[in-house]
Amino acid sequence: MNRLHYPPARRTATADVLHGRRVPDPYRWLEDGDGPACTRWLTAQEELYASCSARWPMRPVFRALLEELTDAGCSLAPVTSPPVERGTRRFFLSRAGHQELPVLMTAQGDGPGRVLVDPLAADPSGATVLDFWRPSWTGRMLSYQLFARGSEEPLLYVLDVDGGIRSATPLRPGRPSPVAWLPDDSGFYYVAGAADAPSRTVRLHLLDSSDGEDTVVFETRLRQLSVSIDPGGKWLAVSCAAGAQAGNAVHLADLTRSGPRVPQLRSVYDGTGDGTQALVRFGPGGHLYAITTRGAPGGRVCLLEQEAAPPGGSRAVTENGNGNENGKEKGSWAELITLPPGQALSGCVALTHPRDGAVHYLVTATERGSTRLVLYDAQGERLREVPVPGSGPATLSGLTAPPGGADHAWFVHTDFLHAPAVHRFTLADRSVSRPGSGRQTTGGGPTVRQVTYRSDDGTEIPMYLVHPPGSGRGPRPTLLTAYGGFGLTAAATYSPAVLAWVKAGGAYAIAGVRGGGEKGAVWHAAGRGRNKPNAFADFAAAARWLIREGWTTPRQLAVRGSSHSGLTAAVAITRDPALYAAAVCSAPLTDMVRYPGLGLGAWWLDEFGDPDDPHDLDTLLGYSPYHHVVAATPYPAVLLTGPRRDPRVGGAHLRKFAAALQFATGSTAPVLLRTEDGVGHGGTRAVSGLITLQADTLAFCAAHTGLVPDGRQAQRGPA
Repeated sequence: MNRLHYPPARRTATADVLHGRRVPDPYRWLEDGDGPACTRWLTAQEELYASCSARWPMRPVFRALLEELTDAGCSLAPVTSPPVERGTRRFFLSRAGHQELPVLMTAQGDGPGRVLVDPLAADPSGATVLDFWRPSWTGRMLSYQLFARGSEEPLLYVLDVDGGIRSATPLRPGRPSPVAWLPDDSGFYYVAGAADAPSRTVRLHLLDSSDGEDTVVFETRLRQLSVSIDPGGKWLAVSCAAGAQAGNAVHLADLTRSGPRVPQLRSVYDGTGDGTQALVRFGPGGHLYAITTRGAPGGRVCLLEQEAAPPGGSRAVTENGNGNENGKEKGSWAELITLPPGQALSGCVALTHPRDGAVHYLVTATERGSTRLVLYDAQGERLREVPVPGSGPATLSGLTAPPGGADHAWFVHTDFLHAPAVHRFTLADRSVSRPGSGRQTTGGGPTVRQVTYRSDDGTEIPMYLVHPPGSGRGPRPTLLTAYGGFGLTAAATYSPAVLAWVKAGGAYAIAGVRGGGEKGAVWHAAGRGRNKPNAFADFAAAARWLIREGWTTPRQLAVRGSSHSGLTAAVAITRDPALYAAAVCSAPLTDMVRYPGLGLGAWWLDEFGDPDDPHDLDTLLGYSPYHHVVAATPYPAVLLTGPRRDPRVGGAHLRKFAAALQFATGSTAPVLLRTEDGVGHGGTRAVSGLITLQADTLAFCAAHTGLVPDGRQAQRGPA
């Protein structure tokens, strides 16, 4: 097979001189995604992709498998959600087998549901999605946000639940916004400010306002901003941070003293200096508690006695967000629950026993890849671990409870073999049940293993292996992935793509590399900023372990990743191209020098480092995939996928990396670019589009690792 004839992409002498170092950027012209030259180049890429993908024999096989497996539901295509209970109503998402997108429904008590918001009614093409919906405390009003054609600038609507009347003019908050309803349904707080705005604000929107102006009650230059309010309307909480997973500052106001229009916010926590976080929650009877990583990298629960806090009026946040210079909590923070070593806190709700009104705390905690459900009393004493379905590694998420001291909570259970399912915990008998039947997988099938391996510096890294039942180590075509960023955990969750690959005869490996949240804040810090190279070293060590232990060979190993995970895959093939037969990089970061100016990159300086800092620049250039593409290198087969316009990462990463690889590769393996219009970064889209994308990526990996429909050639590698 001869080397493909790639669409011409002119190389320029463009370069920057940064801290005395010349940094070439030959494809900077591809940053202009709507320019005529880039448009012609993208059209030619589409034609090349169509020609090559038509020859992948596994596409129909994977499409059929994915259609069957996605019907049970998954994180990107849920069939239901935990109910949000308000008054006598329940609000929940639902997607029938034939529906492209879930719809928002409501029901009275245990009665039948009725549709409130159907995104397909607003846009039959399926290019508009629903997210960030929030009913008021009474359940009479609802706010919801619609995102069109991949945009991350929503339209925020208000709906009268009884009358079905929607606000004529939506709010335009600029970014996805939390909504905190006042207890009397008269209005709500929300967050406003576009991604590139110099500041973000918390505003009060009153439904009967005649002047159309929303009152600004808080303003900060920190980009991450959230707002919440307790059901009784006493406490208003505002949290702000420099970026995702950065340390945050928390401000509280007693609305019974100041009123909702002029809340007297005061600083009660500041972790912006030491990188710690606190999330304030509202318990029964108006008491406050917080989940914080200060003094406990795995997280702990503290009680807040705000009446003991120092007096003070509203307080402006300084430019860097430091409202409490000494870095300590203001007021009385009493430690309530601290988890044992090795566990990481992922959720906590306060419940009230129906018999005596005693407060209990239900906690979800992750240990060795599996989430536990544990019950504590009001003094923080551990009462018992609550049995949950299944016996292997599993994930419990979405832990919520009705407001005002309920006696039950809801959560979602999933593992590699079972689709997400909503469960209910009842405090009276400490039992877990699954209301309704719903669609579900039956379990069985693939084998799931938990293993550990050592990275280059000796650190033990956890990894999941999912492979066909009854099979030995192989070698066989294998897909390897990892996330390794922003403190997010590579959890044991149901994935139609994973199961489709394994059902076709391959093995799938998910490495819990540093930078993720597998072992709490310490694990994240070990792969963040100037420690980011640890994550990529851990990933390469996973590949070598799979080969050394006989699970696969370099001719049968493919890597796959999206977003930060796409960066991980891109680093892998530029760092060790001979280790892999193929790679799929979806919506990745690849230019780590210019990333702050692309998409929302400026929000992630805390995660990756600042190229304007010479020491950070050394680290970034040490792994930046775009800058590590070397001419005449025999790169593996590469498929780059993503939105044509990516408001989060920026589509330039995808285009520039594709052009660099196509020019440089010295192998006959293809480098292909697959872009789409009208979809966003996060993966939320109509089900048919999701299945098409997944079928294409799996078929590409199969074609270049030797995976065939009947499995007879799975050990031979590609031709």
